[in-house]
Formats: sequence, C-alpha cells, structure tokens
Amino acid sequence: MKHYLKFFSSVLIFSFLMGNVDAQTKTKIKTKTTAAPKFVEKSFGTPSSVADVTDISDSSKAYSSVQSLLDKHVTLTYGDNTFKGNEPIRRGDFVVALNSSLDALKQVAASNGIDSSFNVANTSGNTNMSAASVADNTNASSNNTTPGFTDVQESSVYYPAVQGLTAKGVGDPFTDSKKLNAGAAMSESEVYDALNKIFGYDKSGMNPYAKTMSRDKFAMVLNNAVSQKLMEEYAMVDKNN
Repeated sequence: MKHYLKFFSSVLIFSFLMGNVDAQTKTKIKTKTTAAPKFVEKSFGTPSSVADVTDISDSSKAYSSVQSLLDKHVTLTYGDNTFKGNEPIRRGDFVVALNSSLDALKQVAASNGIDSSFNVANTSGNTNMSAASVADNTNASSNNTTPGFTDVQESSVYYPAVQGLTAKGVGDPFTDSKKLNAGAAMSESEVYDALNKIFGYDKSGMNPYAKTMSRDKFAMVLNNAVSQKLMEEYAMVDKNN
C-alpha cells in the first residue's frame, strides 16, 4: 500500500510539473512578437499623364488632383507607375512631392518674371524653416548625408529632393529632430502645418485630424495648395501688367 501511495504521489507531482512547463511554453508562444517589416525605399516615376498610372481610375476621388499635379510635373508616383492611394503618405514621399511642387511653381514664376522667392511663405518666425537652421547643419555632408537631415545618405532616392529643399532655404518643415525618418507616416495635422508654413496654404474649412493622411487625400490637399499659390502668382502678373 505504501509503495502504491508513493507511486501515485510521484505521478501527480510529475503531471503537475509537466503541466506547469507546458503552460510556460504556451505563454512564451503567446507573448512572442513579430518584428515590424523593414522600410524599403521605392524609386519614383515620371509618367507623362495620369493615364499611365496603373492603379487609379477616373472614379477615384483623387483622380483629377493626381492628373493636375502630374501635368505640372509634380512627382507623386513610383517607378512601377503605381500611386497606391490608400497607403499613408510617408515623410520621404512628402519631401519629394514638396520639392517638385516648388520647382513647378518656380518655373511658372520665372516664365512670368516673378521673383521665385515668392514661392515659399515667410517662415522667419519658424526656426525649423529658416536658412540659419539649414546652414547650422551643413556639417552633415561630411558623413555623406544631406544638409538639413542627418539620416539621408547620398544613395537615397530622397537625396536630390532634400538637396533641392535645402537650396531653396527650406530646412525641415515638420520635425525638430533634423531627421527625415523617411518611412514614417505623416498625420493630417503635420501635412497641413507644413503646407501652411511653406506655401502659406489657407486650410480654412478643412478639418485636420491627428490620424494618418492617405496618399489620396494628400494629392487633393497638395493640389489645392499648389493651385492657391498659382492663383496668387497670376494675380501678381495681372497687377504688374
């Protein structure tokens, strides 16, 4: 009888220990996290018209805005001729679109004899946007990075755009960190704030939220900002004439 009790007790203890190990194993499996996918830069395309963009149709709410911006040679699409309107607008894509928008406005201004500095809003009160803040960061070039952003390498697809913004006196329009963080999605409030500082874009009637802005909505908002600036340019032409 004693041997039976010892055997029975041993079985209970063994079962308890195995059950505890199994529970710990399941807990570890449940708490295991999956690493976020690494952000990969995408090259940009230059389609001659919106008809060349493979993933947008004329029923899209952003279609006319994309068409208008592409007609002005604003860079919005990727090298595979996709637009990906449902995805968030990321900081890297934002600076590329922003720089090409300023180039488009500069070209219109030059053809009408307007000072190209008119393209950028007065940002003297914003340390992020001042020429001094750009100059203070020119030492970054010694590390093969772009002045204005310390994390953009010469091999980056964003490098030409960041160089262009720096040359225009536009430093870092949406963060104090002096880093582009190209893969980070931008919130609607960040986009509106940047376009207000750079273009003087009047967003009255708009409702900027903290949520991430989609590429579709970004195209519409950017087109509004560029169109507003063009109207101001043409008004100056009429006044000078």
